[in-house]
Amino acid sequence: MTRRSPSNRRRRVARALVAPIVLPHELAHALVAWVAGLNPTIELLPRWDGPTVPLGRFDAAIDAATPTWVIRAIAVAPAPISFGVAAFVRATGTLEGVLAVPLVLALGYTGSLSGGDIAVIVNPTAARKAGRFGVPSTRWQALSVVTAPATTLAVAALLVG
Repeated sequence: MTRRSPSNRRRRVARALVAPIVLPHELAHALVAWVAGLNPTIELLPRWDGPTVPLGRFDAAIDAATPTWVIRAIAVAPAPISFGVAAFVRATGTLEGVLAVPLVLALGYTGSLSGGDIAVIVNPTAARKAGRFGVPSTRWQALSVVTAPATTLAVAALLVG
C-alpha cells in the first residue's frame, strides 16, 4: 500500500469539494470542443503562476486551421448551455418552488464566463498562436465581475419568467 502525504490527501479532498461546483462549467467547454473535433482536457485546482488561481482549467490543442468562430464558441459555451438547461427545465415544468434558488445559483455560476474565457473570446488569435486556450491577460477579463450576476439574472428569468 502506498502512503499518501498529508498534502496529497488535502489536495484530493479539495478537488472532491470543488468538482461539483467547477466541473459543469469546464465540461461545457469540453463538450463543444469535442463536438468541434478537438481533444479537450480538464484539470481541477491546477498549479498556476498568476495573480489569481483558477478552480478549474479547460484546455485543448488548437492548430492554425481552427476557425476563429470555433475558438470563440468553445470559450463562450458555458453561457448558452446554462441558458438552454434553464429553458428546458422551465419548458418541462419540472421545477419545484424551493429548488429554484439552488438551480438558479448553480446554472448562474456554471454559465458565468471567467476572465480566461473572456480573454479568449476577445483575442482568439492569441489562443490560436499559443496553440491552446491560454492567452495573455487583458483588461477585458475584468468583465467577469459583471458576467456572473448578469448570467444569474438571465438564468433566473428563464427559469421563473
